[in-house]
Amino acid sequence: MTGISGFLGTWTERSLAAAGHKVVHMPHHARSNFKETLSWIESNHPSAVIHLAGVVDVRYCRDHPLEAYQAHVLETAHVLEAIRQAAPQTSFLYVASDKSFGERQNCDVNDAYHASFPYETSKACEDLMVESYRLTYKLPITLLRFPNFFGEGDKHHERLVPSICLASVKNTELVIRTRLDGTTRQYIYIGDAADIIKQTLDAALAQKPVPSRNHFGPPFIKTVGDVVKDVQTLAGKPLRVTALNQPGEVSHLSLADQNFLNYKYTDWMEGLRRTLEWYQSEDAIASSSKR
Repeated sequence: MTGISGFLGTWTERSLAAAGHKVVHMPHHARSNFKETLSWIESNHPSAVIHLAGVVDVRYCRDHPLEAYQAHVLETAHVLEAIRQAAPQTSFLYVASDKSFGERQNCDVNDAYHASFPYETSKACEDLMVESYRLTYKLPITLLRFPNFFGEGDKHHERLVPSICLASVKNTELVIRTRLDGTTRQYIYIGDAADIIKQTLDAALAQKPVPSRNHFGPPFIKTVGDVVKDVQTLAGKPLRVTALNQPGEVSHLSLADQNFLNYKYTDWMEGLRRTLEWYQSEDAIASSSKR
């Protein structure tokens, strides 16, 4: 598995290990050079590769576009080509971003990409490359696409839900880069995403029918202001908010729920309650103070 130390990776590794799977991390150095990647695949003989790694900070990708393309295109190409050469029967589960679609709502698995900024464009290139390897070389590839993750343990405190929770917990001013009411996002609880990956892996390893492309789109579509109000409701106190109204990010984006598992998603307010309680813990507060 790549990206094992990330937000989704941590939850997925825990879910897989609890189900009895042996999880081995494919480190960054094993993806940055093709010979290293090929050697890793030949040495480990994985029954499946779950690819989660990438640069998650949209603003960082905007400032460092070459790093975005290196991580999302070249390193993924190394993994795909190594599988093609050394382990063509290995299941490849690829977690894609909803951002490849640009300014779109209710996106279908067959919709065209309309990416603009470096993060979105590099992810769209990655998506097309993964699809190309599936079609050209008949590799057992499954694409799983999710909207924005939220939940306990997100160390990227610059993201919306963590920043709102921490502002509430620490009684500090909340600064929003975009708008409170003009920007909408779709959310999925991180535990659900990890469980969906586990269930998909189990189905693939059991050689059960699994669609090659899948969208998981819970009905939780929220403006920034909605999330602020919901955290205020759960915390029982108001927040001091400043909205900068900065441009440069997708305003409206959501996925159609093409959910082959018929998965029952965790309710938004229940997931948000768990998230806020985690950030209220002393460990989370101490961790955020050191950043």
